[in-house]
Amino acid sequence: MNSQYEHFDTERLNAIPITEVARRLGCQLRRSGSVVKTLCPWHDDKRPSLTLYERTGENHCHCFSCGKGGSVISFTMQHEEWSFQEACRWLSTEFGISTTPAGSFVPRPKRKPAAKPVEPAYTYIPVEMVDELVTAENSLCKCLMRMFHPEAVEWVTEEYRLGTYAMGDHDDCTVFPSIDIHGRVCNLKVQHYETDPSSPRFAHSDKGSCYWLGSVWARQGRLPKDAQFQSKCLFGEHLLARYPESIVVLVESPKNALFGALAFPLWTWVATGNKGMLRREVLQPLQGRDVIVIPDRDAITEWSAAITKMADLANFTVFDICRQKAPEGNLKFDIADYIQQQHPVPF
Repeated sequence: MNSQYEHFDTERLNAIPITEVARRLGCQLRRSGSVVKTLCPWHDDKRPSLTLYERTGENHCHCFSCGKGGSVISFTMQHEEWSFQEACRWLSTEFGISTTPAGSFVPRPKRKPAAKPVEPAYTYIPVEMVDELVTAENSLCKCLMRMFHPEAVEWVTEEYRLGTYAMGDHDDCTVFPSIDIHGRVCNLKVQHYETDPSSPRFAHSDKGSCYWLGSVWARQGRLPKDAQFQSKCLFGEHLLARYPESIVVLVESPKNALFGALAFPLWTWVATGNKGMLRREVLQPLQGRDVIVIPDRDAITEWSAAITKMADLANFTVFDICRQKAPEGNLKFDIADYIQQQHPVPF
């Protein structure tokens, strides 16, 4: 039979309970609390790390180790190393869902796995070096202390592992660690913020004050001089593993994420780091999550278009509050500016 004339009812195929599909594929299933887990076919999994979701409105899988996952069809394809047509034929035959025209399933032998591309040997910064810096004595936390309860600021300091570092003319620069979903420290961004409440730039970073501490330490010999640092990491990414069921809010800057976490602590706030980092490989850890996207005012059009192309990755909702609330002519207005308006600073 010529497969190009086959038509599969993919909606019904993807509605087949994914745990039953996994069982018939011979997967060993393990219940962990309210979820079912099995070995992940996307990486060399030694302990079950793929979560199978069958809650109301959900029927998919996601691995919190490698960040991959997908629908019933994509899981079947990956598990058996089948093409799309082969996976759909097997599911249709196994579960009695007709195709047009009808045909029998004849799987081809499994293909040899393709050679994986060689990634650079990234240097991850020892957690102990980051722990030495963690304190709320930095310039941004000093600003936040004026707007929010000190205990709340201490909480976000610990959650995001914020630190303090002496750089240039300042001994209270703020350190933003980029920690991936596996708990590895990819790099540390260092910036200084205006702490004078009478200044119009209060709680805004000094121009030209941004440094990457990994590179600084490599030059100083504290890390290998040929170190290569992973750049595809969300700020706050490590919290996705800690709070797997929470709604995620995606913003541009780490400062925006901190303001958001203090104002709306029930959500998990993460940041791309800059406008150009809104890419699929960066957002991969968000797979299968409910994500509210809040672009800065000058990025709303660009981010909305990019998110539309990644609608299969997560349940994205773009919220243009920065356009709605921005003062006339302020094109750089962001969610931190809006929250700061709601928390006036006493002089």
